[in-house]
Amino acid sequence: VLTLALVLMVAVTLSAATPVEVSGNFKAGYKLTFDPFKVAQNDLSGDNKAQAQTAKIAVSGDFWKVSLNAVNFTNAKDIKATADIYLDKALAAEGVDMGDVGLTLHIGSGVSADAPSVFADKGGLSSGLSAAGANLGLSIGYADLVDVYFAADLTADPVDMVIGATVNPVDGVNVAVGYTNSGNGITGSAKADIAKLADLDFALAVTLEDIYLVDAKTNELNVDVATTIEGIGLYAAYQMDAAKKHNMKIGASYTLSGVGLSASFKMVDLGNAKTMTVGGGANYKFGGVKYALDAEYTKAAGFSLSPSVSIAF
Repeated sequence: VLTLALVLMVAVTLSAATPVEVSGNFKAGYKLTFDPFKVAQNDLSGDNKAQAQTAKIAVSGDFWKVSLNAVNFTNAKDIKATADIYLDKALAAEGVDMGDVGLTLHIGSGVSADAPSVFADKGGLSSGLSAAGANLGLSIGYADLVDVYFAADLTADPVDMVIGATVNPVDGVNVAVGYTNSGNGITGSAKADIAKLADLDFALAVTLEDIYLVDAKTNELNVDVATTIEGIGLYAAYQMDAAKKHNMKIGASYTLSGVGLSASFKMVDLGNAKTMTVGGGANYKFGGVKYALDAEYTKAAGFSLSPSVSIAF
């Protein structure tokens, strides 16, 4: 009781001094895989890790923000703590006019090691590009025109690092480039908001990404197109992966009377029909909880049903 009282006292004192934000989500369910002879039940809270509990606790001050990100609170390795220090605001308070320049220092185990990218990855096919790890980072921005990001893991030998920049040359066009010494990877991506550029009355955007690993001499190309017409969301994604296989995924979504509907078709290798996957699902939010039922058929693994519930907070 004394411990609980102390925790509550600290929490109340902290919240009174600085804003505290708590957000996250929880998801749990089952996957039932059918074949001609049996039904295999996979508990999503087990090794499949399809039970997800993620949360973010953020404490903010005028010149800093401390975030605690946890995938699973029962595993210390899954908890990442990061401090974002707004150097531009601190310098401005000391009388240094930063103008349109933004300067933020990132410190901690949760510093992002990802190279900047504007690729939407609607099909979830991209491998992405990142350093092996990072515990120190720096973001430099100028107005809404350019953002430069650098991060490194100073405990590694040699030091792991990633650097990149995002540029917005004109309204509706975004370009990003990045490099990491982990495998000597280089990436470039671009996004074109066609609806904004052509003044369309419906959403339409195209994004592309290229990832080249110098040491492995492999190249990955990703392209996707997404639109929303009369409430119906559509996307098509194409990939030529590092093994030079051609992969594709198309999907659609629609909400009807509060029920969210979705469907997708995916082929990991366009030259192999066994890699075909057809999926569909429906979800409904009731009392703040989302109930979902997803179905999937693969040529190799057969038919499966995945009922689940999720809570976002």
